[in-house]
Amino acid sequence: MAEEFNPFLLQGYAGADTFCDRVEELASLKEAMTNQRNVTLISLRRLGKTALIRHFFASERRFTAAFVDLYRTTNQQDMVLRIAQETLRQVGKPTGVWLKEVASAIRSLEFNLQFDAITGLPEVGVALRSGQKQVLALDELFKYLERHKKPVVLALDEFQQVMEYPEKNTEAVLREQVQKLRNVQFIFSGSDRRMMQAIFTDGKRPFFQATEPMYLGPIANEEYAAFISRHFKAGNRTIPAAVVEDGLTWCRSHTYYVQYLFNRLYSTGRSKVGPVDLEQAKASILKERAPEYMTLQRLLSPNQAALLMAIAKEGAVKTPTAMEFVLRHQLSALSTVRLSLGVLLEKELIHQTDGLFAVTDVFLGHWLAEG
Repeated sequence: MAEEFNPFLLQGYAGADTFCDRVEELASLKEAMTNQRNVTLISLRRLGKTALIRHFFASERRFTAAFVDLYRTTNQQDMVLRIAQETLRQVGKPTGVWLKEVASAIRSLEFNLQFDAITGLPEVGVALRSGQKQVLALDELFKYLERHKKPVVLALDEFQQVMEYPEKNTEAVLREQVQKLRNVQFIFSGSDRRMMQAIFTDGKRPFFQATEPMYLGPIANEEYAAFISRHFKAGNRTIPAAVVEDGLTWCRSHTYYVQYLFNRLYSTGRSKVGPVDLEQAKASILKERAPEYMTLQRLLSPNQAALLMAIAKEGAVKTPTAMEFVLRHQLSALSTVRLSLGVLLEKELIHQTDGLFAVTDVFLGHWLAEG
């Protein structure tokens, strides 16, 4: 059959039609940005926070929006250059005249016109001038953005990365800028809840209570089921409601895993997708990932691996250090379980949400539970 578009995206953003729900979250972001309240957006990895931000940006025309991924930045200079390049890309057209204007306003940075190797379109190259400091460059950049004709919304994704920089004043530097800006609003998003909460809820840190918190949870099953059924119908396929519900439950309604599973089911090309197809897809996914998961197990200590498997078999655990749980799964001494729990949380192999501990990688959880 001819190749066709699969509506269950695993990366990127392709418009409103492939975006599911988040109506309340979108309304909250719009209201906060309109009224000049900065937002901290926190969710587990792969729960759709990046897609939510991009969808919000795509739906708003009153703002100039810039999305900056800080995940691979390693220091303040990386951060400043990334912010400068992404914001300037959005606020002006890369022409010689405009570049002179920018260079005059932001003297700590040097700019040049480059051409994208794939599209051939011009883009701005940014570097820190020799002998200049990134803090001054950031100040000059924000002063320039303050004069922009439209409000600027700057999303700093994986913001917890600033805690890993060798410069320990990054939060203070940014907070000083944020509190004096009027034309620039911020969305600070991150997937490490503990680190993000440390930044924004610790009374001793610069960003204490400086933003409006927003916690992103799973999409409601009813909304997701309607989204899935609609796309199967649009592709001239049928999928029973019970199969959709089973798939959502198996994926814990976690966005990435739902998208991955139904991407696989849609890609079969069958006009009717049934329970057998679902079970085959589940088995295939776990089989394909088995080598990766076995390697992961070997990197853990025996006690850590045993605790991870015990939590996986339970699905969700309120108190992994409870004696009943420890004895039921024949785990080691309670003190060792506590240490192992801390390591698994640190490695983000498990997470705690609504008072319950669970394996973060949904597919890993099923693989361990079946082992």
